[in-house]
Amino acid sequence: MGHGWHDRQQRTRAEVLSAAGELIAEAGVEGLSMRKLADRAGVSVGTLYNQFGDRDGILVAFVSDGLDQLEREVDASPAGEPIDTTRRLFQLLDEILSASVAVWKPVFAVIKSGAELAGLGEVGDRFVSIIEHDLSKAAAAGMFRVDVDTERLAEHVFHTRMARVERWAIDAIEWDQYVSSSRLGLELVLAAVLEQPWADVAVERSGVTV
Repeated sequence: MGHGWHDRQQRTRAEVLSAAGELIAEAGVEGLSMRKLADRAGVSVGTLYNQFGDRDGILVAFVSDGLDQLEREVDASPAGEPIDTTRRLFQLLDEILSASVAVWKPVFAVIKSGAELAGLGEVGDRFVSIIEHDLSKAAAAGMFRVDVDTERLAEHVFHTRMARVERWAIDAIEWDQYVSSSRLGLELVLAAVLEQPWADVAVERSGVTV
């Protein structure tokens, strides 16, 4: 198929996801029905099912689109050295969440609690891959004081952060608690495996020092 068809598909996807965000902000995920979304986006219900599968597919695509934005932001402002890319990624995630709380809070409250969506599937895999690539560069640069399984560490870092996102999304913790505990968790894990002087930097960034 030609570029025209592909461009139309991309425009339709963007319009649908934008409309999904509007509906979620207005009435939560409960207000996101395929019929309402089709009407808001100006497409047929059949188009939605063909392109996204079902409402869960819409939600995963919505989060995936947010990750696309994160990747573009990271690429636009590359970190000075490894590890900082992972920090920058999570900083940008928090900026996106805090900028649209009315949208992201209900999305993550549903997307992590639903059995079909737990772990975020391919979206989660993409996130882990970005972190793992960054950690691999750190290993190659001799930044770790021990041999590190970068894939396993990346998975731990990601899933720990998403667990905190879920706790915030379901109102188990406040936003400030989410931010401080997330930084503490990430930096202490890094401090446990990094060489000096990077380990001391991680401990200082964790906020546990006085």
